[in-house]
Amino acid sequence: MFFMHDILGGSNPTARAMTGIVNSPAANGQLPFAKPNGAVLPYNNGVPQNNNNNGIINNNNIPFLTGLSGTTSNVAQNNGINGGFGNFPINSGQLQPGSVLQNLMFGTMSVFDDELTEGHELSSGLVGKAQGFYVVSSEDGTSQTMGFTAMFESGSYADSLSFFGVHRTAVSESHLAIMGGTGKYVNAKGFAIVKTFPASNQQTDGAETLLQFTVYLTY
Repeated sequence: MFFMHDILGGSNPTARAMTGIVNSPAANGQLPFAKPNGAVLPYNNGVPQNNNNNGIINNNNIPFLTGLSGTTSNVAQNNGINGGFGNFPINSGQLQPGSVLQNLMFGTMSVFDDELTEGHELSSGLVGKAQGFYVVSSEDGTSQTMGFTAMFESGSYADSLSFFGVHRTAVSESHLAIMGGTGKYVNAKGFAIVKTFPASNQQTDGAETLLQFTVYLTY
């Protein structure tokens, strides 16, 4: 058993949203092909001017919207990300007619390089690292298809297991298949039971999701 710490936002993120809602002009208020900082591309090397967008997502709330915890409520709690505290509302009037926030998550892909530990705490014994991706793969935003490799420190990261499956945030646990491995886990077969826990005594200024993996395998 091990724990995976997925951190979006803050000063030391281990995951980053790459596609989907972050690139949607309707959601982020950007002009198509605009610079990612919200500035309009300058003309003839002029001074960039902010386009004063009022997009649904921004640097404060996107970590809460795209992470493995599946948080998609209309008001999220800001725990100091980018220096802010308190609630930052998402105005339902900003949503496209007939859509809900969960629908806008559909297709969003994030990549991650997360630490694996023995216990709940980020400072507990390091087991290894997990590198891969997750994609919001259901229209209601509650399922995320995950593919990643867990590399274990005990074998100088030569021993690894590869996981693939759907992580469902609306249920108490999910199952991921073990697709194989390297090192002493060559030809490994099995599955992992995955549970999501709130990050207790959070040791980061980002939005952390804590996943517990209980692994059953033969090799």
